[in-house]
Amino acid sequence: MRPTRSNLFGRVFSSLAVTLLSAAIFICATEYIAGLILKQLREKRPLFSVAYTDDNVRKLFDTENPDRYREIMLEGWRQSDTTYSPFVEYRMTPYQGQHFNVDENGIRPNGGTAPDLTAAGPKIFIFGGSTTLGLGVGDDETIPAYVEQALRAAGRTDAQVFNFGVVSYYSTQERIALEQLLTAGIKPDVAVFIDGINDFYYCTIPDVSAWNDRLVQLTNARSRMPILLELSSRSNVVYLARHLSGDKSVVVREWGSFCDNEADVAQVAHRLDTNRRIIDATAERLGFKALFVQQPVPTYSYDNRKRPFPVQEEMLGYHMNSARGYPLMAQQRSQGQLWSRGVLWLAELEPPEGNAYIDTIHYSPRFNKVIGNRIAQAILDEGHLPPLTTPSP
Repeated sequence: MRPTRSNLFGRVFSSLAVTLLSAAIFICATEYIAGLILKQLREKRPLFSVAYTDDNVRKLFDTENPDRYREIMLEGWRQSDTTYSPFVEYRMTPYQGQHFNVDENGIRPNGGTAPDLTAAGPKIFIFGGSTTLGLGVGDDETIPAYVEQALRAAGRTDAQVFNFGVVSYYSTQERIALEQLLTAGIKPDVAVFIDGINDFYYCTIPDVSAWNDRLVQLTNARSRMPILLELSSRSNVVYLARHLSGDKSVVVREWGSFCDNEADVAQVAHRLDTNRRIIDATAERLGFKALFVQQPVPTYSYDNRKRPFPVQEEMLGYHMNSARGYPLMAQQRSQGQLWSRGVLWLAELEPPEGNAYIDTIHYSPRFNKVIGNRIAQAILDEGHLPPLTTPSP
């Protein structure tokens, strides 16, 4: 009997259905297996992990009061809590705690009440990333807090110090944050920028921020990104293929990016230097002083064998970019190629005794004090503050 057209159509439809089902099962299986492989690769990457016994906490924080720092650690997750903000893309979320606080203006107090932007008297704005914010330490143990303490000890009780640190901020975001304050009519007497490690963490030109991926996803959803492109951007198989081709970022899975070559490193150094030039020009035109701090990093000049607990290179992830960027900037500095006015080069600084880092990159209270004292001394030495109008008590 000759097959009817309907039977032929049925066979074609059945074959197509079986093929599509087999393809779907194959894709799901390969995605699942690739996901398991990636999970194993990521779990094998060493991370900074310490049992926070009393003895270990004493070593990390140079303290005889380990309970205080356990309390600080309980609030630690709030120190990375951010919310959307125009132009800079995100800012610190307001929070009130025992050891960690941020007010509605994004200012972390230096212990006690947050400084008042509307109050009279000299104002010092300090911008930076999580090392400036003071990740892992109390309100009164951050770099800005120690700057304020040092200025008061020197008789400048009239000066207010504002901690505008935000996790993962680097020089471009800090410049924009300053510009937003200036256009709102809020001007400091001194603007301090503590930079270096985060600029090289984001080895991407044009600039991106830590919120870039989530904002891209939202934008793509609104613009109806092609489904195949969307799926491929989330595919475990694609990620595994990238890893096998040498893309180290697949395993790191952090916010930053690796510098692929020396040209990338040079571009980031140029970005930091250019932001400093722009800020200094703005300060000169609008009538305030700018101070740029090249911050210490554990990837340059520091002997990591001094740590109480070892840190392997893999633990530092994208921060290893600074191991290439800092030597380049040091060379450029010696050759007079970098902006120098108002630059406080602290790249080789470390505490004379005790521990410097409480994790891979964040400073101990002791190191924060050493850095804060140097910044305060530079402000005083350069005469950046207006003269006292009344005798200091």
